[in-house]
Parts: sequence; C-alpha cells; structure tokens
Amino acid sequence: MINHVQRETTSLTPLHVNLATMADLTGKGLFSTKTVCIVAGASRGIGRSIAVNFASKFPPGSLVIALSRDVEQLTVTKTLSTKASPAVLSVTHVFDQGTLDQHKYETLFKDSLQGRSTSEFQQAMIIHNAGSVGSEFCRNLTDVNQVSHYLNVNVAGLVALNAQFMQVFKDVPSKVVVNMSSLSAVQPMASWGLYCSGKAFRDMFMRTLALEQPDIRVLNYAPGPVDTNMFHKEGIQETKAEDHLEALRAMKKNLLAPDTTVNRLIAILEKNVFESGAHIDYYDEQ
Repeated sequence: MINHVQRETTSLTPLHVNLATMADLTGKGLFSTKTVCIVAGASRGIGRSIAVNFASKFPPGSLVIALSRDVEQLTVTKTLSTKASPAVLSVTHVFDQGTLDQHKYETLFKDSLQGRSTSEFQQAMIIHNAGSVGSEFCRNLTDVNQVSHYLNVNVAGLVALNAQFMQVFKDVPSKVVVNMSSLSAVQPMASWGLYCSGKAFRDMFMRTLALEQPDIRVLNYAPGPVDTNMFHKEGIQETKAEDHLEALRAMKKNLLAPDTTVNRLIAILEKNVFESGAHIDYYDEQ
C-alpha cells in the first residue's frame, strides 16, 4: 500500500478489552500452528509477497488461499507459494471484492477449502490487502456510481468478507485478522479523500472488532512506501494534488521492497505482543 515516512502518532488502544483473555493470546507466535490463511488482493505486490512468505512460515498441512480478480497473476502467486513451501497447500480463487454478490460471498470459503473441513485447522487468519486509491478532489466526487464502487471495493466488501470469515471459521480455536492500513488512515492527504476515508473506516472497524472479540488477534499494519504497481500507477500517475504528487515523487528513491515490509509484518506476528486492534507502522520502533 501507499504510505509516507513522516508520520503522526495516534493512540489506537481498544477500550474495555478483556485483559485476562488477551494475556492468554499475546506472546505466542502466530505461525506455529496448522493454519488456514486467506490473503485478499494476492495477485501482485504486497499481497503476493504475503501469500508466498506466509506459506513458508506455516507448518505442513496448512492452507493458503489467495484471492484476486486477476486469474493470470494468481497462477503466478500460487506457483511461487508452492515453491516456497511444498508442504503447505496453496490454492487460488477468483474473487472481486467490489462486486457485492451475496451468493459469492456466502460460498467463497466453502469453495476455496476444496473439501477440507475447518476442524482440520488450529488457526484461521485473514489478511485484508485488496483495495485501490481512486485519487480525486472531494469537490469533484459528483459521480455517485464512482463513489459507490470505490466504497464497495474498499469498505463494504471488506466488511462483508470479514464477517463471512468470522462465521465460517467460528469454531477454529485461534483467529487472526490483519488489515493492511496506511498513514492515510490517520492523516488527510489532498485529492485522496476516498482513500484516506476508506483507510480510516477500516482501522476503526478493526478496532471495534477487537473490542467486540477479545478472543481474536486484530492488527492494522501500515506497510510504509512500497515499490508496487499501486504506488507507480495509482499514486504517481493519477494523484491530482500537485504538492502531494511531489511528495510521492520524492519518496521513489526510498521505496521498500514488498518482501521487506512483509518480513516486518511477519516479525510483528511472530512476536505477538501488540495490543489487539492497534495501528502499527513499518517505521514504528520495534
């Protein structure tokens, strides 16, 4: 995702969490048990890196499910994930998070499990990485269909997907939800009104989930400025505000490789001492 090096700090601690329950969950590495892991937006960039690197961390018999609209690139992700860890099954499922088809949401995980039972797994994990930028000044967002589609992809689709995840895997003992966030969730950026608002919504939704469900681990992870197609195309080529565009151009020489930021995410999940619902940036002190 797109982010900036300069950050504003914010307190994102969920209130009234059952601390006794949380104490039982923290400090235990999240890659040590047989896991079914869903990665939304897994066809390239950060999502592909997550699918591949996470597959290499989970024990044999685990399952990584890569979701995306792009059939061809999903095949590449599957090949790389299988090569990284032959003992972990990697499967793909073509899924458009912005097409709010109730039937597709309700059958997604059953189809993706390919006959395997949820009872086989000790842990279920979902990484919400699918999303878009959609640069435009707030005053110009007059096309209700454009606005609606953006919110479907980045907000409504995530909420519905996450709820299905919670329902389907409700009996799996351990559950982990990771939202790929951004500095934009806590700091406004000109001509990125939809992007910033969508990211802020997602962060608050995850904080609320953490409050409601103290038995699961929830993380908002801002990956820093990463060398991805989204940065170069939706960021550099489409950003309307000139000052913001100049800031993005200046960051090009300091972009992180997808594997670099994903390895930082892996380290956070392995250490597993974060407050559930917290917003952690790549550049935060370890």
